[in-house]
Formats: sequence, C-alpha cells, structure tokens
Amino acid sequence: MSRLSLTCRRRLGRRKAVVAYWNQVMVSVVWFSITLCNLIAKYKCSRLRIRGIASHTDRYTILHRYAYESDIMCLSQLRMNRRCFARLCCMLETLGGLKATRYMNVDEQVAIFLHMIAHNVKNRVLTCRFHRSGETISRLVTRVCHAVIRLHPYLLKRPEPITEDSMDQRWKWFKNCLGALDGTHIKCLVPLEDKPRYRTRKNDIATNVLGVFSQDMQFIYVLPGWEGSTADSRVLRNAFLRLNGLKIQRPGYYLVDAEYTNGEGFLAPYRGQRYHLNDWRDGHQPTTPKELYNMRHSSARNVIERCFCILKARWGVLKDNSYYPVVIKNRIITACCLLHNYIRKEMAIDPFEDNASPDEGTGDNGGGNDDNVTTIGTSEDWTTFRDNLAQTMTWTTHEDAKLVEAMLNMVNAGGFKADNGFKSGYLQHLGQALKESLPNVGILAKPHMESRIRTMKKEWQVVYDMITGNNTSGFGYDSVNRCGTVESPEVWDSYVKVHKGAEKWRNKSLPHYDDSCIIFGKDRAQGNRAEDC
Repeated sequence: MSRLSLTCRRRLGRRKAVVAYWNQVMVSVVWFSITLCNLIAKYKCSRLRIRGIASHTDRYTILHRYAYESDIMCLSQLRMNRRCFARLCCMLETLGGLKATRYMNVDEQVAIFLHMIAHNVKNRVLTCRFHRSGETISRLVTRVCHAVIRLHPYLLKRPEPITEDSMDQRWKWFKNCLGALDGTHIKCLVPLEDKPRYRTRKNDIATNVLGVFSQDMQFIYVLPGWEGSTADSRVLRNAFLRLNGLKIQRPGYYLVDAEYTNGEGFLAPYRGQRYHLNDWRDGHQPTTPKELYNMRHSSARNVIERCFCILKARWGVLKDNSYYPVVIKNRIITACCLLHNYIRKEMAIDPFEDNASPDEGTGDNGGGNDDNVTTIGTSEDWTTFRDNLAQTMTWTTHEDAKLVEAMLNMVNAGGFKADNGFKSGYLQHLGQALKESLPNVGILAKPHMESRIRTMKKEWQVVYDMITGNNTSGFGYDSVNRCGTVESPEVWDSYVKVHKGAEKWRNKSLPHYDDSCIIFGKDRAQGNRAEDC
C-alpha cells in the first residue's frame, strides 16, 4: 500500500507541475498579445497624427502656390493678382458674411471657389487638388457664392450718362446714354423634362442671361435664369416688373440691337440697313445718314459683345456645361458678373481684354423712382428722336467750325473758288486740312464733307433769303446772337405759310452765317433785274 500511494503521489505532482507550466505559458502568451496590440494601436495613432500633419502642410503649400507665390500663378489659377485676392477675402469676410470654419480659413475657401469657376473643374478634381472631402467642397462653393452675391450693392456699376462735353469717339454722339444691354446664352444642366424649354435655336441647352453694361464694360444689371428659348424682349420686360429690377431714369436710355423695339429708354438701330461692324470692312463707307447712324450705333454698342467675351474667357464655368444644377448655376453666373466688376475696378490692366473678340436679378442702384421709364414699346417721339440724331450725328458743332474755317481759308487763298461753286479737287484739299486739325475723327471727303457742305449751303440759303430777300420786309439780322429777327409773330406766320423750310429757324441761330455769306454769297442768285410786264 505504501509503495502504491507513493507512486500515485509522484504522478499527481508531475501532473500539477505540467498544468502549472502550461498556465504560465498561457499567461505569457496573453500578456504578449496585449502588449503587441498596445504597440500596434500606438503605432496607428502616431501614423494618423503624422498623416494629419502632412495633409495640413500640403494644404498650406497648395494655397500658397495658387494665391501667394506670384502674380502670374495667381492670375492663371484665380484670375486676379495677389493684392486683389487679399482685398477680396477681406471684403467677403467683413461685408459678405463669409466666416472661417474650424478647419478652413477664408482665403482657402475663396481660392477653391475662384479656381472652380475659372477652370470649370469637377468636385472630385477639387477634392484631389485641395485635399478636402467632396462634401466640404460642395458646401463651401455654395457658401462663397452667396457671400459674393451679398456684395452686389458695392460691386454693381452705377449708370452714368454721356455728357455734352464727352470726347469719347464712340459715345460722344449719344448724349444722356447710360450704356448698352443685350442677352446671351450660357449652357446649363437641367432635368430631362425641362430641356425643351431650355433648348436654343442652336440646339444648345442654355439659360438666357440679360446683361446691362456701362461704357467702361462693367455690369449695371444682370438677370440670369430665363429658359434659352425665351426671346430677349420678354426677358427685358420681366426685368422691368421685378422689385429690384432694371431702372432707367429719364432722359437716359440704353443702346439695344434690332431685336428690341425702339422706344423710350431704348435706342435701336435702323432695320434694313447695314449695321454690324463686319459690314464696314474692306473699304465700305456709309453713304446715307441712316447707315452712318447704324455704324456709330454698332461701334458704341459693341462694348457689350466685348464684355460678354471677356466674361466667358475669364470664367470657364460659363463657357460649357457645369456640374451644378441650374439653380446653383444661376447664382454662379451672378457671382461671376460681380467678380468681373471687381476685377475691372481693382486691376489697372485687364489681362483678358486683349483677347476679347465679339461673336436671381440684382438692382442697378441708380437714381430715384420719381422719373423712371415705366413701359416698353414703340414710340413716335422716340422714332423722331432717332431720326434727328441720325441727321445731326455726322457733324458736331466743333467739326462744323473747323470745316467753315478751312473753307474760309480756301476761299481767301484763292485757287479753288469758281463761278457758282468750287473747282474740282477742293474736297481733297479740305480733307487734308481737317485731317490735320481733327486727327482720328474718321471724316471722309466723300460722302461726309460733300454731304455736309451741301446741307450747310442749303441752310444758309434759307436764312439768307429770309433776311435779305426782295419780298421779306419786317425781317432783320441780330449780329450778336447770329439769328434772324422779325417785327411781329404775324409777319413770321405769313412768311412760314409760303416758305415751309424756314419754320425750323424760328428763334434759332446760325452760328456761321457771316462766314457762309463770304463762302457762298457770290453763288446765290438775287433776281434784282427781273421784271414783268
């Protein structure tokens, strides 16, 4: 019994030793696993922290390269120089209500938005370039766009009429003109069921945008959002009906093309006559007052074609379909127009102006509402105004004085004066004299000078016959005011009944009457020796 018990105790002890050994092994394995897991967790945390620091450094490097490295890079990527970019960020923060977020400053938000509208890139491309999520990019585009639109009271141009003493060769003919307006089509992304209404005559899916520009190519008013199939005149009428719509204070007006009616506030060209600037190339010159009016009207109104070209060249999002729905696209269009004005104001030289070759609405903030144009439609008074403008457009008072002076010098010098007129070649002599005194005016010997001399002679003859005629008693001449005088209204009324052409000279002076007497006096038949039975 004792030997058996001893054996059992030995075996039991050996078994306990094995179990204790394996227990120690398992405890060591567990502790090793826990330690390994802790090390792996610490490594991952450190790696994420290092990756976050690296990503933040990359974002700072990208922003610095796009916006602050050089003006050349800033113009290429953001369409403005560094000074304009910094000032824009300040305006958006102080006036537009744009705020920095926890992880993104204002300048980075503005840089991403400007890069998007300048190059029309997708959301996923911006995500890759700026190391931001797609949701962040989408939110900041909407946020910055709204902030830019809130700057419209500061960025829209106030209309300024053309003054009487304007020396601008394009606009000096249109006194009180405020600018020009027209519509353009910008491609957009719309639902399938809306495409028929947005399809233009060129089969593009686009929105019709009304733009009103000043003489220096800045936006006065912009109204995007109308379907591409809408006529321009209908969009203009809608602009008048809006609460903050287009305002035109009398006697101001805008130049429009032939698609609009010629009425109060809108001066259109003559239909059926040459109009576009391409029609005047290859040596073609206007031969009638209507053609000359159309040429100068087109030359001035061409500012809107150039402005639309600059706008689309600067902002790539306006040249092709964007990747945003039409509602957001309309806001982007408005923001692009406002940023166009900002760049024109802040930068002395617009780098995109040399490349311009023609091919929710905001108010204009101009004037009060006491004497504004309230209707759109044809007007007899406005047609008469256009006809009178066409008749007087060829020559200004200053150019008339230079022409009379040149003719007077030619008569006094002799050589070109002939019986009852002038000798051949006198027009070329006058043309050379006016070219020296009035350079860059564009007045030609034929038909401009020839037509004007004929008109001046006809006007002088009417006044001369009224003052010195055989059967015109009661008339005289005021040398101070250079106009005819009459004894009584009855004498004038009886004279006008017979001489219809004299009616417009009532209380009106002929400033070059004395000089015209020297130039044309010997050519006018008097009839002093005429006798009847």
